[in-house]
Amino acid sequence: MTDTRPPGGPAGPHGPTPGVTPGDVRPGVTPPPSVVPTAEPADAWDAPAPTSRGLLELDRGRYWSGAAVTVVVCAVLGLAASVVFDSAFDVGLLGPSRVVPAAPGLAWALTGALFALLAAVVLQLLVRVVPRPRMFFGWLVALVTVILAALAFTGGGDAASAVVTALVWIVVGVAVSAMLNGVLGRTLVRPRPPR
Repeated sequence: MTDTRPPGGPAGPHGPTPGVTPGDVRPGVTPPPSVVPTAEPADAWDAPAPTSRGLLELDRGRYWSGAAVTVVVCAVLGLAASVVFDSAFDVGLLGPSRVVPAAPGLAWALTGALFALLAAVVLQLLVRVVPRPRMFFGWLVALVTVILAALAFTGGGDAASAVVTALVWIVVGVAVSAMLNGVLGRTLVRPRPPR
């Protein structure tokens, strides 16, 4: 009797299984799957996940641990900018240091921490409601950073102070975006398919 099955392996419910030869299959043993995914592209989580709602899921504990560290880093970044420019180079930063003139370092630390905290809340909200949260988050942080940097030039103060303040805002915005995107990349979880 001749074998009329096409080459490439025993026939499954959807045709032959590629990559499996007849000698690889023993009676009563299921043949191995033809394709085993080993890695996903970096932006795989920007596609809607296969849940009942079609949205992504977030490991909230790990996400907020990373967000808390981001808040602390941005607070230290604001404090460092104030110490370096206000104290070391005697270039007065504009904005938050005007609100609390007695403690400009504290004002910039609180501002950096608040910016990072609000960004973390917005990012979590975007993960829950939009299909591509990283794209929208990147645009939002970039636009808010540009607005805050441009506000430094509207007070009529010293040009050097305005330029340095704008640079500080840009550095804080880049830090917030980079750190929270990194946290997001490690805390999105594959949702379980509905039963």
